[in-house]
Amino acid sequence: MGRVYKILAVIIITAVESVYSQNELTADKIYEKVDNSVVVILAYDKEGTIYQGSGVVIDKKGLIVTNYHVCKDANRIEIKHYGKEFKNVDIFLSDERKDILVLKISDNPLNPIELGNSNDLKPGQRVYAVGSPEGYENSISEGIISGFRTDENNLKLIQMTTPITDGSSGGAILDSKGELIGLSVSGQHEGNLYFAIPVNDVCTLLGINSGTPITETDDPGKNDPSKYYEIGKLANDKENYTDAEIYLSKYLEKFSSDANAYFSRGYARFKLKEYKNAINDFTKVLDKNGNKESYFYRGNCYYNLKDYENAFNDYTKAIEQEPDNANMYYNRGYASFRLKNYEEALGDWKKAIELNPDYQSELSVKMKIALEQIEGN
Repeated sequence: MGRVYKILAVIIITAVESVYSQNELTADKIYEKVDNSVVVILAYDKEGTIYQGSGVVIDKKGLIVTNYHVCKDANRIEIKHYGKEFKNVDIFLSDERKDILVLKISDNPLNPIELGNSNDLKPGQRVYAVGSPEGYENSISEGIISGFRTDENNLKLIQMTTPITDGSSGGAILDSKGELIGLSVSGQHEGNLYFAIPVNDVCTLLGINSGTPITETDDPGKNDPSKYYEIGKLANDKENYTDAEIYLSKYLEKFSSDANAYFSRGYARFKLKEYKNAINDFTKVLDKNGNKESYFYRGNCYYNLKDYENAFNDYTKAIEQEPDNANMYYNRGYASFRLKNYEEALGDWKKAIELNPDYQSELSVKMKIALEQIEGN
């Protein structure tokens, strides 16, 4: 009987190994599967300097995910895939804290990648990276998952031995089935320390379930996209600004002429400290002759970006709309102070106190400094 058991054990083990191998793909098959889903991201800043990264196509409608830091200072973004170029690229969603950016192209001939589930990952599991290191488009490398770490922002990252170099940021990290399980984000070549953002964080930003194709996802506005607006506004009211941005973006994808939706999304982005994206939204509101409060919030965005001249100009336009609003004078006073226009700052702060005496104690020190600067000149 013992000999029979041994034979059965061999048969069972062989069968298990056969099933396991059928579920896994070799590196060449993984590359073949995703080669038309991984792209090059080119981000141009205002001086024309180009920053390169990688991106992953995640749905048939042209959504492409990458790292936020790749396009952080971009005035213009382009996407390339071998001989194809996409110059009409919009920012769809972003999460600066988690270093995730979702871009959108209007015409998508590329293949969406299959999404995996990063909650199922285990140390020792083999993974593959596809990106464009040092400009070498769509290179593949392999390694294993070393563990899971928490960074200084208390965010979970996948640690792996799969090499990541300049140009690979935002590229695809894949399991042995060729499913996306993370985005490459950073590395320390000495010691083979490389990290990836879990794909489930991307799914959370998009409001979908991990492992579920985006086009098949059930969501509140699937059959009636107009519902996204109310969901987004409610999220703003609850100070859930990430959800507000997600749903208002989905609404604007269908109703791109709605100034009120741009204002609401701009407000959410302002609260999320996505100042450049918020400026774009408030500018669209003003182009459409929409909510004049956009001057005030756009001014706040400029101020936080230390663009005090544009902040001052927007606060001035806001005051023209609401000449009895103490907050407008209060903020313009700070912009003038930063521009070293101390007389203008002092005048605005006096007006702010006249309209709202509660500002007196807060502004007394600043007003004293402004007065000293005036008298010193």
